[in-house]
Amino acid sequence: MVKPRRDKQIRYRVKEYLHFGKAERNAILIVVFLTIVLAFIPRIHARFMQPELVSDPAFIREAEAFLAKQQEDELKEPAFDYSRPDHSALSARFSPFPFDPNTLDAAGWQRLGFSSRQAAAVVRYRDKGAVFRNKEDLKKLFVVDDDIYEILEPYVRINSVETAITTTGKDEVAAKFRPLDESRLVELNSADSAGLTRVRGIGPAFARRIIRYREKLGGFSGPDQLGEVYGLDSSRLVLIKQGVFADSDLVRKLNINVAGMQELRDHPYIDYYIAKAIIDRRIRKGPFSSASQLREIPLIYEELYERLNPYISVE
Repeated sequence: MVKPRRDKQIRYRVKEYLHFGKAERNAILIVVFLTIVLAFIPRIHARFMQPELVSDPAFIREAEAFLAKQQEDELKEPAFDYSRPDHSALSARFSPFPFDPNTLDAAGWQRLGFSSRQAAAVVRYRDKGAVFRNKEDLKKLFVVDDDIYEILEPYVRINSVETAITTTGKDEVAAKFRPLDESRLVELNSADSAGLTRVRGIGPAFARRIIRYREKLGGFSGPDQLGEVYGLDSSRLVLIKQGVFADSDLVRKLNINVAGMQELRDHPYIDYYIAKAIIDRRIRKGPFSSASQLREIPLIYEELYERLNPYISVE
């Protein structure tokens, strides 16, 4: 008999807990009503309270002028190719125009985008008897790498030697375009394989080795560097040095303020640790203001600095 009584008490307590008085029911209805009203107010406002459109002729003209200027700038400036950032940067630096590399003066080379020193080196190279007989000969210049050649190639216009003779004078042009004589010294930074083989002690295979090393090095600052070419002994070097010279102005510079890790490591005189030290120093102290600051790096001893110096640029 005790159990039914307990169940009755439990049901009573549950009913009492869930029972709402009149005031509570009214409060619940008011809350529900206000919730519905607040939910629909934004829709009602958006439908019946449309913002007034103000037409400002001056603002419209200013906006149209801005958009037109933006489109004009996009047409003038080629889109930056993020897949080839170095090439895009070079394209922005150079301003090519139709030119004949056999007749263009130093000022013309500078207008193309070369520095005054590079332009002077090209003119000296040409004055020593070099001839550009086709577009590809432009690659013989150490200031012209593959990316620069790609930019300039469509604008190269090479006139024939015969045309130059009729406009300049037979004797003058003949002297200018005469091939290098065997009795003359061969310039290491501009000579091709055929030119190098004219030097006593250099055969076709060794000429190819010299050119491959020259590409890695950026050019020879002096004939003694031929001793760094694989397979050349000291006695043979003495013989070869009698027939060659190096124009240091044709050396390709390495800008240590912008060169990345791989570009630095590609140079024969810079290993991984030196490249890392150069970049670390650049990050800690900012750009190099002169090549002599490389001496601050403990890994670069004086002899190495002297070897590196002809290849270093800070601008």
